[in-house]
Amino acid sequence: MKQRLFNKRAVRRLFVNILLSLILILGTSTPVWADTNNGVLAEVRSLLQTQYADPVSQDVLNAPTIDEMLKRLGDPHTTYFSPEEYQNFISNINLSFIGIGVYIEMLPEGVKIDSVIEGSPAEDVGLKSGDLITSVDGHSLTGLTSDEASNLLRGPEGSTVQITVKQGSGIKDFSVTRKAIVEPTVTGSVLNNHIGYLDIKSFGEQTPLEFAMTAVNLHNQNVDSWIVDLRENGGGYLSSGINLAGFFIGPQVTVQVKDRKGVLHLYQAPKQPFVLNQPIIFLTNENSASASELLTGAVKDYHKATIVGKTTYGKGTVQSMFNLSNGGVLKMTVDHFYSAFGHEINKVGIKPDVEIDHADSLKAAELMLSDKTEAHIMARSPEYWQAWGELSNLETDDDRTQSYQWYYPEYEKISELKAIPLNQTLTVHFNEAVNWQSVNDSSIELINSLTGDRTLTTFETLGPSDVQVIPDKALLPDSTYWLVVHPTVLNTAGQAAGKGTLTIVHTVKGGEKEKVQSIVKSKVVSERNLINRSDSDYGWAIMNN
Repeated sequence: MKQRLFNKRAVRRLFVNILLSLILILGTSTPVWADTNNGVLAEVRSLLQTQYADPVSQDVLNAPTIDEMLKRLGDPHTTYFSPEEYQNFISNINLSFIGIGVYIEMLPEGVKIDSVIEGSPAEDVGLKSGDLITSVDGHSLTGLTSDEASNLLRGPEGSTVQITVKQGSGIKDFSVTRKAIVEPTVTGSVLNNHIGYLDIKSFGEQTPLEFAMTAVNLHNQNVDSWIVDLRENGGGYLSSGINLAGFFIGPQVTVQVKDRKGVLHLYQAPKQPFVLNQPIIFLTNENSASASELLTGAVKDYHKATIVGKTTYGKGTVQSMFNLSNGGVLKMTVDHFYSAFGHEINKVGIKPDVEIDHADSLKAAELMLSDKTEAHIMARSPEYWQAWGELSNLETDDDRTQSYQWYYPEYEKISELKAIPLNQTLTVHFNEAVNWQSVNDSSIELINSLTGDRTLTTFETLGPSDVQVIPDKALLPDSTYWLVVHPTVLNTAGQAAGKGTLTIVHTVKGGEKEKVQSIVKSKVVSERNLINRSDSDYGWAIMNN
């Protein structure tokens, strides 16, 4: 199981596995002046009775311990923190940690370093990706859980930890001084030379400022559209979500908050230095929660962005922090919140405009923000193949068989072969002599129509205009492949032999005895330039909705 230590992966795992969603926090911690003679239990009981978002039953209030009281309450977002747990919680929101600064993966024999954070103590001493930490301060990491290993690596700022590392074929000892590591909550990059990509990992105190600086930097690189990634973002501060909304909807109502008395309070986004008005796509998944849903709901209500991905988590409650006399903190649900236009979020979530169930929704967004020609070229690569299929509503192999035009709209379908043996050799015939130096795995491809995976092939020429296509491994049973001949195949005069062609190849079903074909070598005849077919949109309007 992969685990992050003092890095962004660890923060996301913490959000999902411990809280499932970081909460919205109204303001700062609120001191509680309760009768200390009644103890902390009485303080918590009083808070639940007087300030919880909904009426609390007497059965809950009569519980003998805080743990039992919160268990009976049944609200996963109302939690008691020790002082240390509270500080860790706030640090997680702001992506600030004390440690050595590595991404890790737990293995039975220890901790594997996936990558090292730039400028971290781990980088300073020479730790590298792929290193295996086997012991910490003399304690073996063999067989430990991720939490146990993380606890050994954590420690106070400025303290030193001794670690033994398997680096390559050798064993080395390192002395690493822990320090505070603060990762940005917003990072950005330019995708495909024109898309500004903004990854918001948490809604921390500095997130609006980080967002503004990152967006300006990308804007200066002449981007023409935007992707805002909220996948795995469990939320954070209410104020950060409202402030960020101003960059998309301007100074308008962002969220409706209903208090325990049923009174609705409307929160308006502040006026920001700029508003993004180019095409925008928001990416969400089932772990986009709380403040992520606040922001997503606002841009969806005002039609400022297209939501792509999966339905969000559905956390429409607000929590505040209450200091207790023993130094602990009660995080308690105090309000319910709804989208800018009053739509329910709690236990419902926000549905995407374009649902992507299996593919990478980021790849789908890149395709949607590209022009038709560019998108068709991108769609043909294995990296984007599945996303293009979902965008095209090609849910099954049969759909894709009949809709190859989504991938190769300008190519001519030659034929369709059925019940082909898994070790079948195909023969391609051209109507003129071919320059065989132009025939390779790039000019003739055998493609799994469902996944986009290319089957490696070898080629054997049979005279001036015929070539055998020999798969390097057996094809999959009950599958559909496309044999694609690209116009990069040249004739002996160095000219394109013709337009691209495509043959659909169906393999035999699993367990079915391969049939002996009367023609051992299936012939694919490329009748070039016989059909004049104008290009069409092939449903492109769906992509632009």
